Amino acid sequence: MKKIIIAACAAASIALSGCSEGPVPITGKACMGTNNDSLVEGLGSQCKAGDTIATKYPAYFCDFHYAVAYNDYNSAICIYRGKVAEERIKPSAK
Repeated sequence: MKKIIIAACAAASIALSGCSEGPVPITGKACMGTNNDSLVEGLGSQCKAGDTIATKYPAYFCDFHYAVAYNDYNSAICIYRGKVAEERIKPSAK
């Protein structure tokens, strides 16, 4: 079962990798907050493109040119693309 999930994740990341510009250079830094378990959603502008992050919304924040690891806490660990994906930003109400 685990191999099926890994294969599905790999296929999804390959399929989605064509959706963004190109891979960001990896910084080698983990952007996890002072308690070492913060999600990127609560860290504001502390994280930079290429940092390793944890997120509940990988489609918003992850660079799918790199692996995305899912865990038992219903979140993902991935490489931060540096900004929220344009197609994921809600239009402002006027």
